[in-house]
Amino acid sequence: MSTTTAYILFWIIWLLVPILVDGITVIASLFGAVFNHRSFHQQQSLDFHPKVSIVIPVRNGAKTLEACIRSIAAQSYPAELLEIMVIDNGSTDDSFQVFNRLTDIRNRITWHSIIGRGKAWALNSGIYLSHSQYFINVDCDLILAPDAVENAIAHMESKPDIGAATGYLVVLPPAKEAASSQKILAELEFFEYVTVFGVGRAYQSQINALFTLSGAFSVFRREILLRTFLYNQDTVSEDTDLTLQLYTQAKEHKIVTIQNAVAYLHPTEDWAKLYSQRVRWQRGELEAAALHQNLVKHSFLRLKGLSLQRTLLIDHTLALPRLIWLVFLPILTHFGYTGSMILFSYLVMYLFYLAVEGIWIAAAWLYAAPAVRQRMLENWFLLPLMPLYRITIFLFRVSGFIYAINEPFSWAVPNPITQLKTALQAQWHSLVQRFTAWRSKEQV
Repeated sequence: MSTTTAYILFWIIWLLVPILVDGITVIASLFGAVFNHRSFHQQQSLDFHPKVSIVIPVRNGAKTLEACIRSIAAQSYPAELLEIMVIDNGSTDDSFQVFNRLTDIRNRITWHSIIGRGKAWALNSGIYLSHSQYFINVDCDLILAPDAVENAIAHMESKPDIGAATGYLVVLPPAKEAASSQKILAELEFFEYVTVFGVGRAYQSQINALFTLSGAFSVFRREILLRTFLYNQDTVSEDTDLTLQLYTQAKEHKIVTIQNAVAYLHPTEDWAKLYSQRVRWQRGELEAAALHQNLVKHSFLRLKGLSLQRTLLIDHTLALPRLIWLVFLPILTHFGYTGSMILFSYLVMYLFYLAVEGIWIAAAWLYAAPAVRQRMLENWFLLPLMPLYRITIFLFRVSGFIYAINEPFSWAVPNPITQLKTALQAQWHSLVQRFTAWRSKEQV
């Protein structure tokens, strides 16, 4: 075998895993988005409006609570059929004062303060307090589109086999006074959410394999929700845990994404907070999977239905070979591979992932709302940055996997800068102690 042939075979094997895994995923997701979009043309308008309970868990949400409450109060759904509750679980800021100032709509909303802290406590309290056919959770930093509730309930009423659903989340534009780096991050995050909810979750909905009902905005048939143990306080991903409970306790019902039930969320402020968020999500995925080992038994080859085997295989087992090409390619220069060949390999992978992004974004654009389309067109020049953004997110997820193995349970995840400072301080403290002990021994 010639040296050239050996090089070619080596690179084919080396790059095969990321190309196969991500290439097949994007093709399957594309077909799923097409079929999922067709289902919304069959949706009927509501002839009867059932009663709906909306719960807003809040802890130190003074900055965003008013906008959230007003967006719910402005829903096109009949106001007399909306039961709106704000559940406070330990706020130390002016959240209650913000609520108290809403004199024009306050009589339509109730405020409840609970002893237990944590989002799971707040949501479970809301479930027990509610008396409606449908239960909706909305984070206090979200803004609902005026027809979000109407569209969600109409879709579920027209399809009785749907037991729970998540909405379509859109990242809001950054503030005008935001720094350039924050604006770029916000738009990259916007593209990510558009493709995830418009393509990825659309595909999962078609095969009934939605992994997580978004904790930010989801809708449940209350009688289906009460079959579960409700939200679990013992995991950082209570929304994923509840989703997996539904696959066990309500097998005859589907879990989907409703693409015309739109909610807007504020962009992540900086990379450090994005890191903390994604590490927490990845850790939560592993915790939830560990709590539902009965679902792990489902074959990864099944074409319909949730397969935790497939999810864990892609996100964890195949993470290392997908990561190796990124981190360790430069090491191959010590084994006779030229720098130009290494750079060419990086270029090939970058172009591959750029093509993947192009397909995802094109599919998302076809089925997006006009305002979302317009924003995508205005920021098309950021498309070349998306592969780099996705790789960064992937590295954050790998960090979450390591964090889950080595650290005790905690909702708050320190950002990498804080972690580095803590580690250096610990090392410095250890060196000082050793030096002090050595000096004491020498003096003796």
